[in-house]
Amino acid sequence: MPDAHAITSFVGLQNYAAVGWKRYHKSWIEIRLEQRKQTWRCIRCRRELTNRRSRLFVRLRDIDISEHKTWLWVPRYRVNCPTCGIRQAASTIARPGSRCTRRFERWLFVLTEYMPVKAVSEQERVDWRTVKDAEIRYIVGLLRKRDLDGITDLGIDEVSEKKGHRYLTLVTDTVKRRVIWVGRGRDRAVLKKFFRWFGKKRTRRIKCVVIDMHDPYELEIRKQCPRAALIYDHFHVIKPLSLAIDNIRRRQQNEMPPEGRRYLKHSRYLLLRPREDLSTKQRVRLKDLFAVNATLSTAYLLKEDLRGVFRRQDPKQARAELRDWKRRVRESNIPELLEYVKMLNRRRFGIQNFLKHRKTNGLSEGFNNVVKTIKKNAYGFHDSQYFRLKILRKCGKLGEASIDRD
Repeated sequence: MPDAHAITSFVGLQNYAAVGWKRYHKSWIEIRLEQRKQTWRCIRCRRELTNRRSRLFVRLRDIDISEHKTWLWVPRYRVNCPTCGIRQAASTIARPGSRCTRRFERWLFVLTEYMPVKAVSEQERVDWRTVKDAEIRYIVGLLRKRDLDGITDLGIDEVSEKKGHRYLTLVTDTVKRRVIWVGRGRDRAVLKKFFRWFGKKRTRRIKCVVIDMHDPYELEIRKQCPRAALIYDHFHVIKPLSLAIDNIRRRQQNEMPPEGRRYLKHSRYLLLRPREDLSTKQRVRLKDLFAVNATLSTAYLLKEDLRGVFRRQDPKQARAELRDWKRRVRESNIPELLEYVKMLNRRRFGIQNFLKHRKTNGLSEGFNNVVKTIKKNAYGFHDSQYFRLKILRKCGKLGEASIDRD
């Protein structure tokens, strides 16, 4: 064929030579290839052999040439290995049993980073299972290349998987800012699976673990890595105080006569909003509210003072201000705040660790938004394992290293 060299160079497979080609219906092209080097490797032991036993041509889908759907007819050999017996020869152009070339699967993997499987399937005119299998294979290959040694700080949080209170647990490496594990559920059992997968040697290196005061997480962490500093995220520590202030507002509103309740109307989010986020109009409204209700005024000022305590950089000063804050709450004698102080006393070790290490779970909360975006772009997932792999691909910093060799 006079233009065989040009076609071979255009296809870009250096170990093969084009010996024929044919065009069908102006929509697809078939190219017949022959292997240049007459040596083969056993697919099992990788031993190099010079004699083959049989040859069979298979048709593989390749990257489109212009707008033409491209198929390659490639020889698939069988060899008689002295060690392994009759085996299929290893191929550099396609993985065993595949009907696509490696580079075409690689192209599908690149497209699925920002496009759903159905859109890639329609664009490349292949079955959606081919697209999904290619992405799964590449993600699993990249996961095998991860370096998990040296992890010392973890963040653990849950995210909703689907309706019906079904959750996923995300374990985050807060130093390298990546998700390293995704499990189904949010109880002790799911963390037990993580530590079994993580290994005892790596678990002993953990120094800090940040959680959101979820009791099952705390119990399992204290059992698996008792030497690690268990830290409560300060946002989840302050959140119950906001709920307590809202309960105070409701109680005050119920105790007031009907004509006096108008002062508390539409004040819920006004009381919960931080002072620095208030507009001028809202500041005036809040000042008028405090003039008629001293209890809400005291509760709001205590809430803002506690936020200031958690912003202190000096642990010793922060602990002293926290003790003074608890004293002021006891002097106020507000029942809802007294219950909140009891909670702080029960959780004092995790709070003190936060004041000492200043680590938060904000990274995990950010990954929760990424997970919701993945779920939205795909219009939901029926395969939970595939969903977890998509999360690890997007949030795990797997990189785009080539994994063409199996």
